[in-house]
Amino acid sequence: MKIALVNVIKPQEGSRDGMTEYTYQIYERLRKRHTVDLIYVTEKSKRLDNLAYLYASTLFKLKIRKLAKKDYDIIHITNQELGFVAKEVKRLGTKAKVITSIHDLMRMNINFGQGFAQRMYNSLVANSILDCFKFSDHIIFSASTVEKDAVKMFREMFKNYSTTLLGPSEEFRTTAIPKKARRKEFVIGYVGAFAPWKNPMFVLRTARLLKNERDIVFKVHGHGPEEEAMRTYKSKHNLSNVEIIGFPEQSKFLEMYDSFDMFFYPTLEEGSSLPMINSQCRGLPVVIYKENKVDVEVTKYCFVSKNEADAAKMIKRIKQRGFDRGHQQRMLKYVRGFSWDRVTKETLAIYSKTIRQK
Repeated sequence: MKIALVNVIKPQEGSRDGMTEYTYQIYERLRKRHTVDLIYVTEKSKRLDNLAYLYASTLFKLKIRKLAKKDYDIIHITNQELGFVAKEVKRLGTKAKVITSIHDLMRMNINFGQGFAQRMYNSLVANSILDCFKFSDHIIFSASTVEKDAVKMFREMFKNYSTTLLGPSEEFRTTAIPKKARRKEFVIGYVGAFAPWKNPMFVLRTARLLKNERDIVFKVHGHGPEEEAMRTYKSKHNLSNVEIIGFPEQSKFLEMYDSFDMFFYPTLEEGSSLPMINSQCRGLPVVIYKENKVDVEVTKYCFVSKNEADAAKMIKRIKQRGFDRGHQQRMLKYVRGFSWDRVTKETLAIYSKTIRQK
């Protein structure tokens, strides 16, 4: 089978971008038995902005013309932000079957995010997602919540679709969980973008309620547009129990997760969440916020808080009583069933089925 994978960022390990990690993981597995070419907008590990999107929708189209003329069996657009590629290759008469992976629909909301530039970008991406639905032979959703929303809003635009959940990093699945030495601090970790939809301020507001609990420490890893506001809030409320830290090197990611006693992830909108899956693979209790749009498959063993005060109570309770051994073992057995091998196998089955369809 001859396959082209189309993504925004060059697929590479440690990109810290979920869509790029998805592309990288299936590429590494597909290329062992198939001819796989990579087509991408940028080598830089960052998402599109308005300027990059302008390039993607203009000069990048020269690559798309070549793409349409080659004898691929499958053109797989692995990031919905490049949905216009489906429209272009169909217009240019490609003989390949076109498949698009859709990871979220957040930018269909024109008011998502902040500022005029963000709204302009959202508008561009929204149109690109509509192109995914209109011109793809098959849609792959990476989260069942995204599938449900898409079916509800756009069902008349597309026929064939499947849902394939993401997998944890292989080392997170297979490396033995170290026994934690006794220590004074109870460490609560957060890993992800400092962006409004990730809701990192919820972490700081919860930390404020626990600032007198001297042995509870919050280690908040990430970067993003909310960082300045987070640091201002930390300073204003004298949150000595909070450390705002950047991402470590890729080789230190496993060690970082294993340094936590709990994972705190009050995200509002997400698909099949890699941070949640990874943390559960390391045997960590995970506290989330009830106002989330995350797959029930991923949140099955999470602790759901109603608000910051409820989250603070959960943290204190788990610290005092520990993580129930039975709950932990059931969680580990369940979440380690997720894997990139399974994702690739399911994706290949979709390729074969789509090729056979007239």
